[in-house]
Amino acid sequence: MKCTWMHETFSHLLQDADEEIVRRYARVYIMILLSTQLLGDKSDTRMHIRWLLYIVRLKDIGGYSWGSTALSWLYRCLCHVANRNVVKLAGLFQLLKSWIFWWFLGFKPDGFDIFY
Repeated sequence: MKCTWMHETFSHLLQDADEEIVRRYARVYIMILLSTQLLGDKSDTRMHIRWLLYIVRLKDIGGYSWGSTALSWLYRCLCHVANRNVVKLAGLFQLLKSWIFWWFLGFKPDGFDIFY
């Protein structure tokens, strides 16, 4: 599925939207977050339909272990990049960079640990 179509179709929620429409928009928003921010791939323009299963029941979404899911996805992406034919890395690199900056102080940029 193309992310651009999702953004164009579901970018503005109408003021008089009923509860089911709001749920639909919430599912799309969560799907976009899962596909582009948390569990992204190298395309950055498409989302895989495998994540649809997790947003079908919105009340169950808080029961999933998203932290371990993101970490295992990052490990999976790092395993794929270990192949010498792979030239572009995918995954949640904010998490990896943060870990590197906290544990390998020589790589930490100035102002990294200042919170605003």
